[in-house]
Amino acid sequence: MPLACRFAIPLVAACLSVLMPPSRAQSTSSPQEPPCVIEDMEIPVIPACVIQTRNGVLYIPKKYWMYAAFNRYGLAAFTIRTFGRVYINRAGRVVIRDVAFIDNGPDDFHHGLVRINRGDLWGYADPSGRIVVPVEYSCALNYKDSHQDYGPLVCTGCRVERKGEYESCLGGHWFHVDNHGQIRPAPAPNPEPKAP
Repeated sequence: MPLACRFAIPLVAACLSVLMPPSRAQSTSSPQEPPCVIEDMEIPVIPACVIQTRNGVLYIPKKYWMYAAFNRYGLAAFTIRTFGRVYINRAGRVVIRDVAFIDNGPDDFHHGLVRINRGDLWGYADPSGRIVVPVEYSCALNYKDSHQDYGPLVCTGCRVERKGEYESCLGGHWFHVDNHGQIRPAPAPNPEPKAP
């Protein structure tokens, strides 16, 4: 049975069917908008139930989590239809937005960082939600081969080419990043790595 969206004061912009950036979020009072229902699947997909407090903080109410799987950082990944992929904390607060997509869901953390994707640009965030590598690179990968775990890599000047269901980052200048946001030159992974 669908769950209706009901939230108590002081929450505003109750149930968002098309969630806009916090400054433009709108309330959904129209009767034809869909109720808040979470699809019962391995990777939670939430169509609409995100709330915004008066100070602009976004939350997913606990009653809509169902099967939240928290990682070692105390964060759970969700996909919110029309909004994107996020990580929330145990209170339901959206900690990280614009999480990169991989294997049908939000990317995992590697070496303490998760990839962020906005349009055609990439960067990394830490578990607190702080963007430690600015979202300004043409490619970002968590790459390892049979010999070495290269960890998080970013590229400037890469071109992305589609090969079947995968994309490859080709050319450009590669850099290794650590969980403090320090960047140092790195050789291009060989063979050229696959991107999400």
